[in-house]
Amino acid sequence: MAETIASLSIDSKSLGEESPAGPSSQAAVPYSPFSARTRAMIVIITALTGLVSPLSANMYYPSIQRVRDDLHTSQSSVTWTVTAYIIAMAVFPLIWSNLADQFGRKPVYALSMLVYTCGSIGCALSHSLTALIASRVVQSAGASAVQSAGAGTISDIYPREKRGTALGIYYLGPLLGPCLGPLIGGYIGQSAGWRWVFWVLAIWGGTMLLLAVFVLPETHRRLVAAKHTIEQVNIPPPLNLKNNNPLLDIATVRYPVIALTMLHFAMIFGAYFTNATGLPLAFENIYGLSQGTSGVCFLPSGVGCVIGSVTGGRITDVLLRRRGSALQAKAESKSEAGMPIGSTKVPAEARLGAMWIGTGLFLCALIISGWMLEHRLALAGFLIVQFFIGAGMAFTFQCLGGYLIDVFPTGSARITGVQNFWRSAWAATIVQLFPTMLENIGWGWSYSIMFFITLSSLVLIQIVVFHGSTLRQKYGPVDSATM
Repeated sequence: MAETIASLSIDSKSLGEESPAGPSSQAAVPYSPFSARTRAMIVIITALTGLVSPLSANMYYPSIQRVRDDLHTSQSSVTWTVTAYIIAMAVFPLIWSNLADQFGRKPVYALSMLVYTCGSIGCALSHSLTALIASRVVQSAGASAVQSAGAGTISDIYPREKRGTALGIYYLGPLLGPCLGPLIGGYIGQSAGWRWVFWVLAIWGGTMLLLAVFVLPETHRRLVAAKHTIEQVNIPPPLNLKNNNPLLDIATVRYPVIALTMLHFAMIFGAYFTNATGLPLAFENIYGLSQGTSGVCFLPSGVGCVIGSVTGGRITDVLLRRRGSALQAKAESKSEAGMPIGSTKVPAEARLGAMWIGTGLFLCALIISGWMLEHRLALAGFLIVQFFIGAGMAFTFQCLGGYLIDVFPTGSARITGVQNFWRSAWAATIVQLFPTMLENIGWGWSYSIMFFITLSSLVLIQIVVFHGSTLRQKYGPVDSATM
């Protein structure tokens, strides 16, 4: 994996995001002072740290029914342990991302892992539903930091034309959670009890805390630029109380392109998260599987996430470079004809060209899954469809996530925190409604509702795909990234 990441190293001819097309006047100045080996290490540690949030969510799923019985509560009540986690996951990244842009990435990683470890210990020691919910909030508060700060770290060390591939590799960590979490959590919960699920997570968090403190270097471009000679691009100015405000970050939805992008992000994530939350119930009640075996059945979706993430990241980089080459060739043709060259800036919307592939795959798999559960069809076929749910979701996330970072190149951590807020807010809502939906309309129509909502957001985001650049010029924000 390290060799793959190291292949993303930027040579002396790479262009910064704000450099004009053509030969760079700063060709000898590196975008980042870190060697390829160090960058590989940074991405690996960031990915492993980013793994704690999905692990904390997914390792817990196979034990939900056991927690319900052990704490003598109902299915709708125990669902709050999931909903509270998602709500915290929506709110706290806004705070962490601002701290990461203000004080640097390293202290945020260290402090968040300390909070996360304490929350995991609290979950393991909980003997009431109230205590478990409160501890899950603390656990989520710590785990959610890397959801936004991680994207900022990747933006710190990789320029635009290499960033999609790097993000795809970084997201391997967070996306392995749906693959490994239920598998590990299922067998731990079955053999040692659900409390040991949280003890294992506490050990993982403590390990990441030590790596953050003693191994991970600071990557924030403003702080690095004060010590090293690097390209003077994507260096955010110091924040103050006026512009370091999470509420102002949330208000970026006032821009039409951001509102439509956040909407699609939220609908995709909400449907995916609701599906993941309902699977333990389906595996045990419909297919009669044990807790450990149910965990194994999450593997296809997780593998799909990994493949979709890596593929989506590489494809968005290819689309960006192809658009850049086409614009450069057009500019050279005009120059030879004695015409004004104009701008060769590659619009950020170039990353969205293949998004429909991922979302289309996700939607088809989603509605098929619902009706397969409704009619209790073969488990093998259902697991194959789950693979495509994971692949389609991850592919779409790479397109949307890369697009937002390109539009906000100096605020990558903060805009990632914002998209995490909106997507988690919707996920918390739909997850809490899901048990009632299942009870009243069944699996097929519950999944169909999520299908049509997500399909509507896919139709609306085509406005961004085809007219996003024009809308940003008229209403903002205008990205400063160029090839």
